[in-house]
Amino acid sequence: MSKLSLTAARASNSWKVTYSDLLTGLLSFFLLLIIKAEQESNTTFKFAAQLKDQVYAQVLDEKSARQLEWLYVEHAGPKGIKLLIPSEIGNQTFFQSGNDQIVSDFLFYLSTVADIVEGLELEKIPQRYAAIFERLETAGKSVKINVRIEGHSDAVPLGRSSRFRDNWDLSTARAREVMQYFVEETPIPEAYFSMSGYGPFHPLVDVNRYDENRRVEIYLDIQMIDLENGDAKL
Repeated sequence: MSKLSLTAARASNSWKVTYSDLLTGLLSFFLLLIIKAEQESNTTFKFAAQLKDQVYAQVLDEKSARQLEWLYVEHAGPKGIKLLIPSEIGNQTFFQSGNDQIVSDFLFYLSTVADIVEGLELEKIPQRYAAIFERLETAGKSVKINVRIEGHSDAVPLGRSSRFRDNWDLSTARAREVMQYFVEETPIPEAYFSMSGYGPFHPLVDVNRYDENRRVEIYLDIQMIDLENGDAKL
C-alpha cells in the first residue's frame, strides 16, 4: 500500500476513535449520575435514623451543658430517645401516691426538660428539610415526628374513694397531665404528641419499690412511614 493510501485509511478511521472516546465519556458520565442518585437515595431513606441520632446528640449536649445529673437520657432504638425524670429528686416527688397532679415543686424539673425539647425545634424539621421530604413523598414515604408520653404507676391498689378505676387509668391520667404541660409550654403542635398508660406492668425496678415506679417517660421518636398505609405526614 502506498504512503498516500495508508494516510487516507488512517484518516477514514480516525472518526471511529473519536466516537469510541465519546461513548466512553458518556458511559462514565451516566455511571457517575447513577452512583450519585444511589447515594442520594440511601441518604434520603436513612434520613429518619440520622435525624434521631442528631436529636440524641443534642439532648446529651444540653444535659452536659446544664449539668443535669438527675436527667436520664437513652437512645432506645425503635422506641426513640428516652428522657426520664426520676419520680423523686431529693425530698420532692413527681406525683403523690394515687394522684395524677404534678407536685408544684417538681415543675422546675419538668420545665427544664420542656425547655430542652423546645430547643430541638422538632416542629421546624419538615420545613428545614423540605427537599428531602419532597423526595420521600415521591417515593410514597414520609417522616413522622412523635413526642410520646408514657405514664406508669406503683402496684398499690387504689382505694374505693379514688376517682380512677385502677392503676392503669391513673397512669394514663399522669401521662395526660405531662402531655398537656408540653402542649402549653412548647411551640410543638399537639398533633405531634401521643400518650399511653401502663399501670404497674412495666416497673422500672422491683415492683415493690413503689416510689421509683411512679413515673412518666418521654420519648422523642422519628420514624420513616409509608404513605400508602394512610399514615399522616407531619
